[in-house]
Amino acid sequence: MKTKEAVRQACKSQRAALSIEDCESWAAMLCDEIVHLPQYEQAQSIMAYLAMPKEANLDDVIEHALQSGKRVYVPVCVDKTTMIAVRLHNLDDVVRGVLNIRVPKEPYEIIDPTDIDLVLVPGAGFDRYGGRMGMGNGYYDRFLKKLSPTYYIGVAWNAQILDEPIPMERYDQRMPAIVTEQGVIHVN
Repeated sequence: MKTKEAVRQACKSQRAALSIEDCESWAAMLCDEIVHLPQYEQAQSIMAYLAMPKEANLDDVIEHALQSGKRVYVPVCVDKTTMIAVRLHNLDDVVRGVLNIRVPKEPYEIIDPTDIDLVLVPGAGFDRYGGRMGMGNGYYDRFLKKLSPTYYIGVAWNAQILDEPIPMERYDQRMPAIVTEQGVIHVN
């Protein structure tokens, strides 16, 4: 059994090895999968994320949601343990923050996590049992702990889905489903 940190490093290396061209072509397929999810179609407010290079990119989903009149929120980490959901009115309304991650310009319009209809959760990797490997800071685990699993779904490239179970700890939140550019993986 590999340690959690070894699995995290393997997931990050695997993502880093993906080609920009593949990621760009998969983004449209991923968007198509997400916008046809019943949870997405019914949601009035969604929390997406502003992807890092080679991360499963949701920019097309964000554009679709904004054009459909949905309220879109993205995560902003305000300290070493706290992540908030901040309204995004436009993909051009961003600046580069910590780690060169895109964040909305201030002042922030913050929503209570329980008022979000659907949270699209990124990860360095996922397994077929709903296990999620994050980046190691626990921001999403703490954020999702306040929500019912019916309100969130993991998002990744299919290449990030592991056959072996990810080592999970007590506070790690399992995903009820994971959506990739190749479809939805429903977790039992």
